[in-house]
Amino acid sequence: MQEGRQRKSASALRLSRRAVLVGVAALAAGAGATGLYAWSRQRPFILTPVPRRPRPTTLDPGLFTGRTAEAYRVARAAPELIEQMPCYCGCSRTAGHLNNLDCYVDRHAAT
Repeated sequence: MQEGRQRKSASALRLSRRAVLVGVAALAAGAGATGLYAWSRQRPFILTPVPRRPRPTTLDPGLFTGRTAEAYRVARAAPELIEQMPCYCGCSRTAGHLNNLDCYVDRHAAT
């Protein structure tokens, strides 16, 4: 008699473990699908740079030192070249930048 109860109890325990695993898998799948949907609704990276007209003025390279100052000097000397480059850091989504030159209009390129 007691053996029958133990078997039923062990069977119920296996069933509850399966139910928990299925529940956890369903929650993980739902969270993943929700995250994927939210990610797909974000503004995309701009991989094709869009020039601004009139072209914005870059910050003064004298505000910076070392390689950062040199990068700002190049951006100031050849803005038509820099604006043809896309920026891959995500600033098109977060800061509204349309091309790499936009990063040199503020301190974004220094970070």
